[in-house]
Amino acid sequence: DTVQFFEADLDDYVTKSLSDDATDEASIIISTHACGSLTDDVIRYAVESRAASVSVMPCCYTGTAKGTPFGVQRMFGVSASADIKRSFLLHDAGYHVDFAAIPKAITPMNRLIVAERRC
Repeated sequence: DTVQFFEADLDDYVTKSLSDDATDEASIIISTHACGSLTDDVIRYAVESRAASVSVMPCCYTGTAKGTPFGVQRMFGVSASADIKRSFLLHDAGYHVDFAAIPKAITPMNRLIVAERRC
């Protein structure tokens, strides 16, 4: 009764859910293989909706490391640089952030960003 699954365009879902008066602070946002900046959109929505926790598995990193210093990108690569930037965005919004991974045998794009909102 309390678990809902939505398959929708993120912009349409965000517009509807953020316009609702009631904000469900127990929401958990999960995203797998959200290509490119879609991962950033999911994180932004999680922060704006004050989700209790968020877990994203990014992929397709082209253009996602913009704003990170060149040396960080050169040292860690574009994908890690983008995810580090994302972790700081969540941290600055009041989330405890960690990284995890699933086995590469499942998918080579296996890094997870896991965040839980601090009270």
